[in-house]
Amino acid sequence: PKTNVGGPDDKNQKAGKLGSLDYLPAIEQQKLFKLPKGYQIELVASEEQFPELANPVALNFDNKGRLWVSTMPSYPHWKPKTKLADKLLILEDHDGDGKTDECKVFADGLHQPTGFELGHGGVYVAMQPDILFMKDTNGDDKADTSVRQLIGFDSADTHHGLAAFEWGPGGNLYFQEGTFKFSQVESPYGLTRLHEAGIWRYNPRSEKFGVHVNLAFSNPWGHVFDRWGQDFIADASPGYSFWAAPISGKLNYPLKHPGGSQHRRLAKETGGEPDYLFPTFYKKRTRPSAGCELVSSRHFPDDIQGNFLLCNCIGDRAILNHSMREENSGFVGTEVEPLVFCDDGNFRPIDLQFAPDGSLYIVDWHNALIGHLQHNLREPNRDHSHGRIWRVTYPERPLVKVPVIEGAKVDQLLKLLREPEDRTCYRVRRELAARPSQEVLPQLKKWVANLNPSDPQYEHLLLEALWMYQTHNTVQKELLVQLLRTKDYHARAAATRVLSFWVDQLPDALDLLTVQVADEHPRVRLEAVRALSFMKGEKAMEVALEVLANDMDDYLQYTLDETM
Repeated sequence: PKTNVGGPDDKNQKAGKLGSLDYLPAIEQQKLFKLPKGYQIELVASEEQFPELANPVALNFDNKGRLWVSTMPSYPHWKPKTKLADKLLILEDHDGDGKTDECKVFADGLHQPTGFELGHGGVYVAMQPDILFMKDTNGDDKADTSVRQLIGFDSADTHHGLAAFEWGPGGNLYFQEGTFKFSQVESPYGLTRLHEAGIWRYNPRSEKFGVHVNLAFSNPWGHVFDRWGQDFIADASPGYSFWAAPISGKLNYPLKHPGGSQHRRLAKETGGEPDYLFPTFYKKRTRPSAGCELVSSRHFPDDIQGNFLLCNCIGDRAILNHSMREENSGFVGTEVEPLVFCDDGNFRPIDLQFAPDGSLYIVDWHNALIGHLQHNLREPNRDHSHGRIWRVTYPERPLVKVPVIEGAKVDQLLKLLREPEDRTCYRVRRELAARPSQEVLPQLKKWVANLNPSDPQYEHLLLEALWMYQTHNTVQKELLVQLLRTKDYHARAAATRVLSFWVDQLPDALDLLTVQVADEHPRVRLEAVRALSFMKGEKAMEVALEVLANDMDDYLQYTLDETM
């Protein structure tokens, strides 16, 4: 077929969306990056050394500290019977210099693995209409078994497919789906439906499956939890980012929380005022977005800790950077200087994550063409060979000592929960989640008993313990109540979130939430009102309305309206 790329009728070139068909070597591209003073960027791997790295789309690190990347060179798979070549790779750095020494193909012949995450001895991989659970059973770093773990996801629009796989602190696996989808997923607990976008939640231990956020997103493609369990979601197409707590209360199908970017189109069907837009926590300047991350690394300067990072793959081709502060019940972000910017129009950052050594890794889809409607699926200039992984460091500060996670004893893993890096705690939780409960819980009880109440981290460590009980599906009421009444409102809010998962298992859950609704801090009150959405009966409604006795803000009012 003929091409319109770069021609007089190519609107994308005029809009600045088109890269260059003359692809630069990675060493030349590296010269075109711009970073704030003190930072540097270096190449981890490219298609030049490892042809298997063509069209990378998502990354994670395993508990050995190795980088995993999913690739989609078969995209767009428009011609029937064409052999599928999408892969899941392991990129190993044997000498710790930040550069890949060996590339292993864990799985081949996949179809658009837009998201994946490791856990429970294997890896969960998106392959619509399924999520596969793939496992290496003989230690050769190749998938030996593949089980269709979850089935029934809509595959009509692959561009809005399952993405942004992320473990929550309480042991649930979260992943996201875009608009134009109508999914019906079976679990031992029945059928769960979702239409027109949302965030899914899956508990591998109990097999419970459900919807975490039911909002009319366009295409959510980023999800991250902070140190206290608050989560943030990036919606790719409009470039909006949302604080998740107010929009994650219970709703019955087919209702949706009002205010997503597709809300106007769906309001007659799902309810709510058509013109309402749920507030983003910072003012959007450009679009679209992809993966997101929160800065938590001693290797990075103090003044950037806690910042919200966001991949932008068209408008700026940058890693956008937002300072964060707490305000009333929620959060406010302010855009500051981008962490990474590149003058190469083919730089397409679409995922990022802090590595075990505290450096920041970035997936570069690296393509002249971006999007799916802008060019014909049969466009001959669609690239099927380029892909790069970059690494951002701050040389004036030492890298973080890589923790030993895989194979460590339970008591050693619990000690690692003191580490200040969120991703270290994330990977420790992931490891402990995969261990037998009879191995973890006795050690956890002993660890909690030996904690010192005067320790500055005491309340957060108790919270980590509560999350671990939740992960192992064990209600620990004594610890829960202790955290519901503790000094730090972050811990009280997080404990209230855990309580929302246990309302059916605690006979006095309503009494506990009655106290939380009157808490002195608005975030705790918001979490309580949200938790009440998971309870039935007039009494729960009456308790929720008691929140009106204290000052309200927009987030609180929204949560109350949706709970009612």
